[in-house]
Amino acid sequence: MEFTITSEQILWICGFICAIWGTYKIYKEVKKPNEDKAKMLLEHERKLQNDDERLKEIEATDKLILQSLLVLIQHDITGNGIDHLKKARDEIQEYLINR
Repeated sequence: MEFTITSEQILWICGFICAIWGTYKIYKEVKKPNEDKAKMLLEHERKLQNDDERLKEIEATDKLILQSLLVLIQHDITGNGIDHLKKARDEIQEYLINR
């Protein structure tokens, strides 16, 4: 039994391998943008969540500052309201401790 490989068979095998490789490359190129967008979406979601947390903290700080200013203005106008000043001081201390 003799087994011979002709040049036509070699070319056919090489063509088949090239076709499979080309199909794989096309599939990979088509799939890549979806993977990149998914990564980018996850990264943006993480950044948005971090920014949201920072904004909430800034809003809480701003609210505390405005309350303190209001108490100071009321004290300056009326010359009284030491209880409000003490309460505002306690709130500021509590905020700074829990921060």
